[in-house]
Amino acid sequence: MIGVLQRCLAGFLALIVVLIVFAWFVLLRPVAQPPTNDPLQTFDHGSIGNETQQGLPYWIWRVLPTMFPEYLPGNQDGYGSIGVYWVGGEELPVGFSKKTLGVIPRVAPNCAFCHQGSYRLTPDAPPTLVPAGAGSRVNVQGFIRLLVAIGRHPERFSADNVMTAITAIYDMPWWERLLYRYLLIPAVRSAFVAQASRFAWMDSRPDWGPGRIDPFNPVKFFNLHLPDDGTIGNSDIVPLWNLGTVLADTDGHYSLHWDGLNSNLRETAVAGAIGDGMDYQGFTAAGPALDAIIDFVRLQKPPPSPFSTTAAGPYRVDDAEIQQGKALYETHCAACHEPGGARFRTVIPAAEIGTDRHRIDMWTEEAADRYTHYREGDYNWGFRAFHKTNGYVATELTGLWLRGPYLHNGSVPTMADLLAPPAARPQSFYRGYDLIDAAKGGFVSEAGTPAERYGTRYDTTVPGNGNGGHLYGTDLSDPDKQRLLAFLKTL
Repeated sequence: MIGVLQRCLAGFLALIVVLIVFAWFVLLRPVAQPPTNDPLQTFDHGSIGNETQQGLPYWIWRVLPTMFPEYLPGNQDGYGSIGVYWVGGEELPVGFSKKTLGVIPRVAPNCAFCHQGSYRLTPDAPPTLVPAGAGSRVNVQGFIRLLVAIGRHPERFSADNVMTAITAIYDMPWWERLLYRYLLIPAVRSAFVAQASRFAWMDSRPDWGPGRIDPFNPVKFFNLHLPDDGTIGNSDIVPLWNLGTVLADTDGHYSLHWDGLNSNLRETAVAGAIGDGMDYQGFTAAGPALDAIIDFVRLQKPPPSPFSTTAAGPYRVDDAEIQQGKALYETHCAACHEPGGARFRTVIPAAEIGTDRHRIDMWTEEAADRYTHYREGDYNWGFRAFHKTNGYVATELTGLWLRGPYLHNGSVPTMADLLAPPAARPQSFYRGYDLIDAAKGGFVSEAGTPAERYGTRYDTTVPGNGNGGHLYGTDLSDPDKQRLLAFLKTL
């Protein structure tokens, strides 16, 4: 009898070993992406090690927009409805990586998902991609809500429905059909249900809208296990341009993120990947790609401004006005915004700058302490540069013509509006349209223009959307404001 039990136990253990080996080789074994020497390709599509947590099996990712168009924002134009740029001929839109685990390719967002931009100089021109841009059209929450909505209606994400959608566009081999039907689709359905619960807190907050994100509340509630404190962290997506030169002009002391909660570029990049689902196992494989991405944002510059003395039409600016505006800039702006300025890349106190403080209050002393001591399993990430501050960082203004809307929460649509007193700034406008406003600087955003059709209405009376503060330059005369505006457009 004992011998029978021993043989059964041995057989059971052998079966477990076989299943583990099978799962590793078929579903979990990371396969390196094809090598590339193109840094832009790495930035746009390189893996950041989040496929295990956030990666969707490729064919499921492909059919989601056609299966659930009603859950997408705007005009429901596939993944284009979330504002990501799709380079002609490429398999994936900018900001998605494809990496194989086992034998199944997975698709996951990477850094470029948020940090990309586009612009047009005339209404009929095609959009031009701006790598590492301010993400002015990207609707990050729109993508999350697609997944959350599916998780709230999992009965529609059945194996029969998903396989019907996949096999309508792909003649899937039998072995792959078995994996999708009996392993991958049930696992993804469970992940969607968990995602719906994880992001339920968003229902009690104002919408982010295109070009904005609440980047750290998800980390506080999920990774750092802090309770929902009701805070609102909605803020504009920052461009990642020429950071090597920018940070070199600060004598090694600089602040990153809108509120300066971190002061180390590498920590900022690694923490960003963690927020997007990277774990320490993924970090091991993604380390070289993250290094390449950091090098890319150190060197990548914004496109040159179309505003110049030699430009035609509305983009021509007068040389005398530029020179007079430059003098005004040096008097009123350079100390904070010019590399080498005394306050450049430092935190300007909230009491002085006076802008909406929801983003400041979102990040707490406890959150900074927990991220400093963040452990995943026994892995020590070694963070040293998280802080709690009480203000907003004075950033460089390079590429200012592509950074609109302005202020940390994108609450002021144009440069001209930012030079007006808060009471005279627009109370509502439309975000997410990429046609340059040649007169005011920024993007076309007014009601009654195509921005109303293609954009999303922004209401400055909503909590977190306040457009007050930053009074610098608002007391200039109208002619001086025009001169300063002429110079700022050229940056």
